[in-house]
This record gives sequence, C-alpha cells and structure tokens, in this order.
Amino acid sequence: MMPLHKIIAGTVKAVLIFALAACNSSQKSLNVPAIVDAAFKNEYSDIPRLWQKNYYGYEATFIQNNIKYEAEFSDSGEWLETEYYVTEKEFPEIVLKRIRQEYPTFKITKYEIEITPKGNFYEVDITDGEMEYELYFDVNGNTQVDLYED
Repeated sequence: MMPLHKIIAGTVKAVLIFALAACNSSQKSLNVPAIVDAAFKNEYSDIPRLWQKNYYGYEATFIQNNIKYEAEFSDSGEWLETEYYVTEKEFPEIVLKRIRQEYPTFKITKYEIEITPKGNFYEVDITDGEMEYELYFDVNGNTQVDLYED
C-alpha cells in the first residue's frame, strides 16, 4: 500500500497541474506576444503555464518538479527572473543573520529565491504583528532593490 503522504503529494500535484492548465486555457484572451511565449519555451519547454500582464512585461506561473515557479519576461521576450518559495532551511545563513540583527522582533512569513541573469537573490516578508516589510538581499546578505516586484 502506498504511504499516505505520497498519495496526498500526488493528488496535490495533479490538482495544481489541472488548475494551471484550466486557468491557462481560460486565459486565452490574454494576448502574449509570440516572442515572449517563445522565450518561455526556450527556458522551460512547453509546460502548462498561466500568463499575467505586469508593468515590466509578462509573468508565467507554472509547476515543475512539484514546485510552483513564476518566470518574468519583458515585452520583448527578455527573461528577467524566475522566483519560487522555499523554507528557512534553503536560505543562506548570511541573509538570515542580517535579518535577525536588523529586525530582531520580526518574524519571517515568506522565503523566496529569485534567479536572475545577475545571480540569485533572496526575498522575505517580515512582520512584528503591526508592521510588514518585504526585504530583498543578494547572496552576501546585502540589501538590494527588487526591480520586478508586482
């Protein structure tokens, strides 16, 4: 008999793939330029994706290896970044140390890795129960500006 956690994981994956495929087919009215769609296919093949228009261009949401990704492209098809959620264990200690030092009373509520042409970056949402901030760091724990935040 298959373990329950494997059954649940398989079911969740199937539901997410179905949902993305359904959303993608219902989003046909979004006219994604051929050059943008071709850039996505070049990076990630022809997997099901949901497109969204943003101020910087287009964002494709998709699932690969049971992980939900968001890949962002300019209007001309230039790949800008790909982001995905992770756990604290997958974050560099140097980034976590900086957050703990500068925001000792805050709790991290979101961990995200962003892969860009300039390297990897790390984004967190933090809160102390009243205030919320979104912070963005390079691999050395230095604060950066996230140019494509939507």
